[in-house]
Amino acid sequence: MIRSELIQRAEILKQHEDYAYQTAYYLLEDEALAARAATDALAEMMFEAVFFSQEQVLRQQLMKRKVIRKSLSAKAAVLNHTLCT
Repeated sequence: MIRSELIQRAEILKQHEDYAYQTAYYLLEDEALAARAATDALAEMMFEAVFFSQEQVLRQQLMKRKVIRKSLSAKAAVLNHTLCT
């Protein structure tokens, strides 16, 4: 991936940053977990070419799905840790 493409992708992902965090926080009600889930989702999206080839509405839907998955994984990890200790 060339530098200009990375910069362009980063700019597009920046537009989804607040939405990703808000979605994660709504599900998790925990700032740290929400920040982690949103960051993980954004980082994974950086390398998903299909995300960047879609219109804005579809990008938001794809981001929402990714954030939900990451949020559920983060919550499951916390619950598993809690149950194991």
